[in-house]
Amino acid sequence: MSRKQIIVLALTGGFIALIIIFGVLRGDGMLPGMTAPPDGTGGDATGGLDGVAGSERKFTPEIPEDVVPTVPAQEAPAAPGSSASLGIFEMSVSSSGFNPSPLAVRLGNLVQIRLTAVGGDFDFSMPWTGLYQKVNEGETRQISFQTTAAGTYVFECRDFCPMGRIIRGELIVTP
Repeated sequence: MSRKQIIVLALTGGFIALIIIFGVLRGDGMLPGMTAPPDGTGGDATGGLDGVAGSERKFTPEIPEDVVPTVPAQEAPAAPGSSASLGIFEMSVSSSGFNPSPLAVRLGNLVQIRLTAVGGDFDFSMPWTGLYQKVNEGETRQISFQTTAAGTYVFECRDFCPMGRIIRGELIVTP
């Protein structure tokens, strides 16, 4: 193994360890940036619904029965002796939507999405969690987080979508 590979592995391991430590210290079962809505129905990062026609929810604790876990492009143990894993998922966004969607992962795992914009500038927003990333055409951005609450999360392109429309996808976190 080359020195460069060892350094990359060490930095990745340190990053993963920090995420796990942060999750353990946080201990409330929610992703960073989450706040529980007073009525428990799901909402955006401020706890309310987003105002989309039909009051579409950004989070629900329900998990579809027929969900099939998405196979990551790469997978590794999150930390020595941990049952959690790091899954790296290749995802694209275009005027046709997010691919793959839904993205199904296991509770407690670390998720890294490598999002590539195809055919224009897009963004990735997961309102319930506060995650947000702009991706320019042809660019790939990394979005990383740990799953700490089971349920179905909506993610969307809301600010940089073609023709002003909103493109949505789903993240399903299974127990």
